[in-house]
Amino acid sequence: MKTIKVIDDLLDSLRKERESLEHILLSGKISHGTYNLLNEKIEKTISAASDLKKALEEEEEFWRKTLHDGARLFETILVEFRHRLLMGDMEEDDYKRSAEILSDGISSLKRQIEWNGEEREESVIMTSQEIKERYANKLADVKGSDEASMETVRTTSTTGDVSGGKIHCMNPWKPECRNTDIEVSIYYNGRMIPICRKCWSEIANKDIEWSSI
Repeated sequence: MKTIKVIDDLLDSLRKERESLEHILLSGKISHGTYNLLNEKIEKTISAASDLKKALEEEEEFWRKTLHDGARLFETILVEFRHRLLMGDMEEDDYKRSAEILSDGISSLKRQIEWNGEEREESVIMTSQEIKERYANKLADVKGSDEASMETVRTTSTTGDVSGGKIHCMNPWKPECRNTDIEVSIYYNGRMIPICRKCWSEIANKDIEWSSI
């Protein structure tokens, strides 16, 4: 941080000034009274500068930790969205839009963490207004898609396809099964398929040609 470097330079200058003052005293050019007065002033300045440096370092560490936590949160959400995509609970277009926004956020946070305090031509972290302006269309698409997904859940709930929005069994060998106690997910025909406990028990006991999956 540039401010801390300025304080370090000041402290270095004050220490040299104190050493010079001691040499002048030893040479007999000033009295002890004058030395004590000037030395006290230097010591107070050193103490104040040291306290300020400590406070700035603690604040810097606080924000660094906050940025790390933010990046970790975004990464967790990104992984969750990826899982939802593989489970068939999220459309690929929705995932791509959300992943792009989250990835930009993660990159921005990591650049801020690595920032050494030097001035930049571009802002490291975007403000909320800049985010809204940059991703206005994408956020609108995601919101619209989420609303459509919720409407689908409400509709399918009334028809019995999905109970309360929960993921149900999609056993390709028993398509009528709608159990929601999902035991595992299998990769079948290019997508992840949720399988309930009962169906998985039946599948495990059958001689199925897995190479066709």
